[in-house]
Amino acid sequence: MGKVAVETGTPGVDLLAVTLDEVRHARGVLERLESRLPYLETRLSVPFAAYDAYRRAWPVTGEEARPVGPDMDVIVDIGAASDRALDQTVRALLEQSRPARRLVLIGEESRRPLALDLANRAAWRDGPGIRFVESDAATLAERMSDGLNRGSDAATVLLLRGGDVVAAGALAWLGAAFARSAQVEAVYMDEDVLAPGEEALDPGERSRVGPRLKPGPDPDLLAQTPYVGAALAFRRSALDRVGLQPEAGDLCGADVLLALPAAAVAHVPRVLVSSPARKDDPAPWAECVQRRLSLPAEPRTDILGADIPGAVRVRRPAPQVRAAIIIPTRDALDLLRPCVDSVLAHAASNSVRGEILIIDHESQDPKTLAYLSELTANGQARVMPHQGDFNWALMNNLAAAQTDAEVLVFLNNDTVVLSPDWLDELAVQAMRPEVGVVGCRLVYGDGAIQHAGFVAREQREGFLVHEGVGAPGSDPGYLGRHGLLRSAVAVTGACMAVRAEAFRRLGGFDAASFPVEGNDVDLCLRAQAEGLRVLYDPYATLYHLESRTRGFNTDSKRQARADAANAILWARWGERFGRDPGFNPHFDRTLRPFSRLRPPPAHA
Repeated sequence: MGKVAVETGTPGVDLLAVTLDEVRHARGVLERLESRLPYLETRLSVPFAAYDAYRRAWPVTGEEARPVGPDMDVIVDIGAASDRALDQTVRALLEQSRPARRLVLIGEESRRPLALDLANRAAWRDGPGIRFVESDAATLAERMSDGLNRGSDAATVLLLRGGDVVAAGALAWLGAAFARSAQVEAVYMDEDVLAPGEEALDPGERSRVGPRLKPGPDPDLLAQTPYVGAALAFRRSALDRVGLQPEAGDLCGADVLLALPAAAVAHVPRVLVSSPARKDDPAPWAECVQRRLSLPAEPRTDILGADIPGAVRVRRPAPQVRAAIIIPTRDALDLLRPCVDSVLAHAASNSVRGEILIIDHESQDPKTLAYLSELTANGQARVMPHQGDFNWALMNNLAAAQTDAEVLVFLNNDTVVLSPDWLDELAVQAMRPEVGVVGCRLVYGDGAIQHAGFVAREQREGFLVHEGVGAPGSDPGYLGRHGLLRSAVAVTGACMAVRAEAFRRLGGFDAASFPVEGNDVDLCLRAQAEGLRVLYDPYATLYHLESRTRGFNTDSKRQARADAANAILWARWGERFGRDPGFNPHFDRTLRPFSRLRPPPAHA
């Protein structure tokens, strides 16, 4: 008779215990490895000033670009480019990892012999065909149109100028952008400048300077400055529908993007083109904006002196609405009085009517109480008493329910208004149906920037960080970010405007999860999850004595509260909003935003 082994005990339970131990060990290893990533990224990152070494270390080959897009023609306006510069443009196009379907060279009749020679040399190397289109039109738009109409029938086209040198993977990346969505009608890319004084060198040996590492598609930013550049790729159908306009000058490509919906524009965050140093005339941009958008545009000025050459300001007419300015306070008359006085002082500069609603959180100081009584008696403010623990979100929610104003402006008591027309500016942006939340530019008492919008980073620690902190108020920021109206992942509740209808539809602030910290960011991210935009608006600028009322998070309790809010924000929104489209992926995520460069991610 055979023997049967009989196991005793609880092997299933034992195995589970061992497995759990192994899982805990593996989790610990992963956490230790993850904790090293910021340090390693910092070690790999390079200063912005070392850009040329950076781009040599990580060239754009196009190997990562997937999927493959439609055939593409490249239209090159020869213009005033030298024979050598044009040769270098064509040579770079012949060395693409994904070849063009055809190259179309546009120029005066005198450039035909060189174009014929380039075509012959391309044919000898089995390269794409080169066609010459003679044009003596005066404007870039007319010459490009001649090239399109007489030289190209491809579904997509890339518009370049003589002297532009494209990276080896440029056409692969652009094609992939079109292939990812049939909705995409135009694609722009990052770019840099061929270093002046090195014209005798071949492009591969020339240094690159002045990288323009651009944000994602942003219609408000584009309305102020043609940040997308001149080297642009289009579906031919979009160009046929919208048209290149001669009056747009050298900005005719960017002018087309003004006429396209934001969803039809894509950005490839790779440096795909290097151009000679040029000074395109920005003068027509205000006319482009007025013609394409039917909005008045004027030369831009800045209350802090931030200079952004060529940028314009778009002036939307102020809406005929009322705004409730909601200010929580507890005593702190030295803060509250300057805040209220600044609002009252600028009332005549705004056509939007503002009512001040002060939330009195258990004030005890006789002078504060007397001041509140005075404001009430003079009809300058309403006072709403509130008792209980300090819960900024809850107090503001309750106050929002006490007004029928169309716009809600949440304002900290430690702010002082600087921009005279601040209320008109906030209201006009907040009343746009596609906008959910509008935030301000805030500066410290010494004029240094405290807040120019939040930047999101793909990491739990420091998920969101204020942009521009400590920079001089006159600092325009990278590519003018501090001084231009633009999309932001989030803005601060120290001064925040929301359309009342949108605030209620979003459910107000989350007072249970974020009583003090994080409620403003959570509202911004909920708005975007519902398809509404968040705007940073520097045309409303205020002083902000940050956290003077409550103090900074210098003790363990306050720090724990901030950490808990950040943990909830990350768990709720990190996966969806950790990748900030305004924060170009070339930039390091561990240090001051826009200061250092990291290795570009494999995919964009």
